[in-house]
Amino acid sequence: MVLVTKGTNLQTIATDAYGHEDFSGFVASMNGIPDPAMVRAGRTLQTPSLAAGIKGAGLDSGYQPAVNVLAKAWTDVRAFLPEYEKQRRASAVRDGGTFALSKPLSDEMLRCADSIDAALHVLENPPAHHTAPTSTLGKFGGCSAYLRRFAAGHADSNDYDTCLLQKGFGHGFTYLLIWVQSGDR
Repeated sequence: MVLVTKGTNLQTIATDAYGHEDFSGFVASMNGIPDPAMVRAGRTLQTPSLAAGIKGAGLDSGYQPAVNVLAKAWTDVRAFLPEYEKQRRASAVRDGGTFALSKPLSDEMLRCADSIDAALHVLENPPAHHTAPTSTLGKFGGCSAYLRRFAAGHADSNDYDTCLLQKGFGHGFTYLLIWVQSGDR
């Protein structure tokens, strides 16, 4: 739980709770906030772990392992992204170029991408009475693709691609929560 104080907004709350401002949609959806501008000081907001929040919204238990994997992937990305950015800066690679990334970091990124892909396989093959969360699949699929490019040493732009990776996770979890809340699962 987070108490909204003067000067805070959903972006700062999302950054504190989940590591990136683009989880603000997740915070808004979790708390039934249709207009983020309407958040006022004194309000208490829920900021549970990603997996717990989605489970608490009514997730079918058959999907929980996949959601747990996606949440772990985000935790892993937050842990290794600073090292990736450090190695990329040290290489002085230019936008659109490639550089030699350490093998352990490259392997870790590939393991993370593989785990995302495995979780997406579960979500894209729902039981007959459920619909697949297509927006979620697209966002997390993009995250996996970015991780594979990073693991190969591709530098598409100076830190903008890492920002897009983080945005992809934020939007992916937001869309996943909305899918669960909508009852389409």
